[in-house]
Amino acid sequence: MSKVRTKVVPFPVPIAIVSSIIKRKANFATYGCFGLLAPRPITYVYIGSIEPHYTNTGIKENGYFGVNIPSTDQMTETDYVGLVSGHKTDKSKVFRTFSGEADEVPLIRDCPVNMLCKLTKTVDLPGRDIFIGEVLETYVNEECLTNGKLDFKKINPLLFTSATAKYWELGNIIGSAYKEGKILLKP
Repeated sequence: MSKVRTKVVPFPVPIAIVSSIIKRKANFATYGCFGLLAPRPITYVYIGSIEPHYTNTGIKENGYFGVNIPSTDQMTETDYVGLVSGHKTDKSKVFRTFSGEADEVPLIRDCPVNMLCKLTKTVDLPGRDIFIGEVLETYVNEECLTNGKLDFKKINPLLFTSATAKYWELGNIIGSAYKEGKILLKP
């Protein structure tokens, strides 16, 4: 098997729509660079954002942001809020929103998963801001649960890969973590 060097991330990642408040208005932007950090005992998330993004202003000024996980049904709106800049376009009415208990940023009602985050650290990289936030509240649409646990088939998160600039959907479960490798454990 031969390998070819590439500069793009070759696998799909979940998309997030980040919500913020700028000049007392809701703003939304699409991010393919986000993830969880230290899921226990306190959960943190990070998002990576190009410096001139309008959303960065709201996060820095207010210290809060929302991470909304869209389903594949929301591909068009998700792509739209990533295509247009909040500097020139009012995106506040694109989604139906709700406020969590902390009421700091709007969260997207139709997204199956929402996280309200408090900014804890900003890491400056060349041309990028990396925002790290503590997850204060998490909301999940009740119909996306099976036996009280997240059901990713029901969530049907929108995935993206920079290698193809295409959106993807989740595949099938093929195994269980912390179980499949036990076959290689020596007695």
